[in-house]
Parts: sequence; structure tokens; C-alpha cells
Amino acid sequence: MPETPQVPADAGTCGESPLKVPPGRPLVDLRRRRLAAGCLAWPVVVAAAPPPLHEPAPRCPAWPLWDAFLARFVQDDGRVIDDQHQTRYTTSEGQAYALFFSLVANERGRFDTLLRWTERHLAAGDLTARLPGWRWGRHDSGEWMLVDANPASDADLWLVYTLLEAARLWNMPSYGQLGHSLLARIEASELVRLPGLGWMLLPAPQGFQTDTARWRFNPSYLPIHQLRYLAALRGEGPWAEITTNTLAMLRAMTPHGFVPDWVEYSEHRGWHATAASPALGSYDAIRAYLWAGLVHGADPARPELLKGLRGMRDWLAAGNAQPPQKVRTDDGSGLGVAPPGFSAALLPYLKAHGATALLQAQQALVVRSTRQAAPAARPSLGCPASRFATGLLGNPPTYYDQVLALFAQGALEGRYRFSAEGALQTPWR
Repeated sequence: MPETPQVPADAGTCGESPLKVPPGRPLVDLRRRRLAAGCLAWPVVVAAAPPPLHEPAPRCPAWPLWDAFLARFVQDDGRVIDDQHQTRYTTSEGQAYALFFSLVANERGRFDTLLRWTERHLAAGDLTARLPGWRWGRHDSGEWMLVDANPASDADLWLVYTLLEAARLWNMPSYGQLGHSLLARIEASELVRLPGLGWMLLPAPQGFQTDTARWRFNPSYLPIHQLRYLAALRGEGPWAEITTNTLAMLRAMTPHGFVPDWVEYSEHRGWHATAASPALGSYDAIRAYLWAGLVHGADPARPELLKGLRGMRDWLAAGNAQPPQKVRTDDGSGLGVAPPGFSAALLPYLKAHGATALLQAQQALVVRSTRQAAPAARPSLGCPASRFATGLLGNPPTYYDQVLALFAQGALEGRYRFSAEGALQTPWR
């Protein structure tokens, strides 16, 4: 298939002192570029950023797992490949996660490359006009194309959050304009006002109202830090209510401390499981523990959230060497052996619980799962060191294991954290 234009990634800088930007509007040329056959139509920065008032700080030590992920799962043109399916498709989730990691790594050139590919292939060349479709890949006809245009709200939230924080951290207003445009589309097409409850975020604009009075939701699509961030941003908007309702959903659906992949709601029954949304947690739900572990210590919901999601901690404390691949949330019974990414996802969660011995055991398991050994990078100039995963997890490595580990490792190594209001904090800014 033809490649999209390659844009070189820049390395970025990372020092104890952020670069200072002169007051006033940044000297950028925000030209709308259109390429042939439905490509870019978002404001692209084509001029150099304002010069710093002092020399840039030296570059941070490498993030070995991120570098390994880029080498295996990201094309030079910015396409992120999920190789767990034989078609090697791309999802809006993968693009949004990679954009977030590029921001954490302070790689603005790579960020732009990823965003260009996302817009051109998932949004028909214009993210100001539509949310990105969920999946791009090889159609039955053999053509490479957007094969599922229904957006996925978890990817949409990560994309909006990352664009807004990139605008702030890099002083790039064009990212913020695009983020606000996408947020307005989320609010117009992916929010629903449930009878007897209030506002909630649907998994997608289409397909998740199961009948006239019942709706389906995914708990892992609702990270509390992002909901806090949007609630602060929107003030009187729906996001504070969505945060409250998300916490209520988790209370209702985790009797043994385990999160299900899917839940349903009706005014008559409230939150409940069904045959289509069974009381079972696995590949989706593992992210709920990860997001809980990333909530700031000052968040008033954190103690209740960690207590309510105690199941994985208790499972490991009972002597199990690693998390189950699946767990019945109605009785707490586990099934199968989870891939190493599950252990990685639990690291911030175990740290938040203060479960040091369990944290060390799962961290050792993650290290054993890596395909190559390399010496840990030493911290310098306020930059974090790589302490555990220096190579890809699993044999063969999969996309999903790596992104779970990147979120977990980045947090444990101090590459990023979220404030009590959900804002992104990094050592380079």
C-alpha cells in the first residue's frame, strides 16, 4: 500500500528548567494545508517555534521501552499497528495513546507525524469536521481504508486531553483549538442523559443503546483524571456529573472488587449485567485498575476508588503469582493466566495501595517477560531513569502489552503524573 509522506521526529529536550517563551502570540504560521485525495485540513505549524531565551537543555536519557515500541509498532509515517490480528489494523486508540506518549517524551515532531496520519486516514482529512473512526485496515476488497467509521469515545477522550495539554505544555494554540473542536463533537454525539441518573459517556455515537430504555457502557473508557480535567475545563457542563455517575457505576458493579469489561443501565434495574454484558472482566477492564492507580493522592474519590477496586490486590495477596486473564466479577473467581501487560498495568495500582511486596513481585515478572536486557539508564538533569522494562514485553510482543507497560512505567519512573485536577505534569515542563 502507498506510504503517506514521512515527517522526521524530533527528540525534544528535558531539563530541570522549562524553556521560557517571550510574551505575546507565538510566531507561527497556521496555514490550512490540503493534500490530494482527502488528506490534511487542520492548522499545521510550518514555521519554527519562538526561539528560547537561553540554550535548550540537553536531551533526556532514552526511554527504552518507548523506543522499542516505535521501532516495532509505529511506521515512519505515523501509523500505529496493532499486530494481534492478521490484518495488522490500526485503531484510534493506538493513535491517541502514541500521541500521549510522544507528549510525555517531549517529541513534538513525532507528535505532528502521528496527528497527520490520524487525521488523514481516520477523519477523512479533517479532524475539525468529524471524530476519528475507530478502525483502519485492509477491507475485504483488498483496499486499505477506514473499515469502521464509528468513533470510540475512549480514544476520543485521550485525543482531546492530549491535544489540550500539548497546547499548554508546548505553548501551541493550534492544538488547543483542535482539542476544543473535538470536545464539542464528543459532547454533541457521545453523551447521553440517562433517565433516573443523568449524564454519561457512551462508548460510541452508534450501537450502544440496546433498546429504547437500556444502554451499554465500558468502565475502562472513563479515567477519573480525565473526567476531573474536563469538569474543571467546562465548569457547569456535564463532566462533573459524569464523574459522579462513573464512581456510582463502579460501586454498583464491583461487589468483589473486580471491574467488568461491559455493564448495562436501565432506569428500572439501574446498573446490571446481561448475557451481552456478562459479569466478566478481562482485556478492557484491566485498564480500570491502571487508571485508578494514576489518580492523584489528593483526589477525594481516591480512597473509595482503591477500596472498591481491591480485587486484583487481594487476588495477588492470596498467593497467586500473577493476575487472571479473566475474572468473574459476581463471585471473584479467576480464569486463565494473564499476559505480562496485565502485571504491568497493575504496578501504579499496587503502589497506590502501598502493597510494596506485591508491586516488586509483579515488577520482577514484567522484567522477566522482556525480550532483551539492557542496563538501566541513569537519571540526569531532572530526567527519569528506566528502571524495569528496557525491551518489549512478551514473546511474541503484542501492541496491547506494550501500551499498558508504557503507561505504568512512565508513571513509576516519574516521566509523568496527573495533578488533582487531572492536568499532565512532566519533568521537562
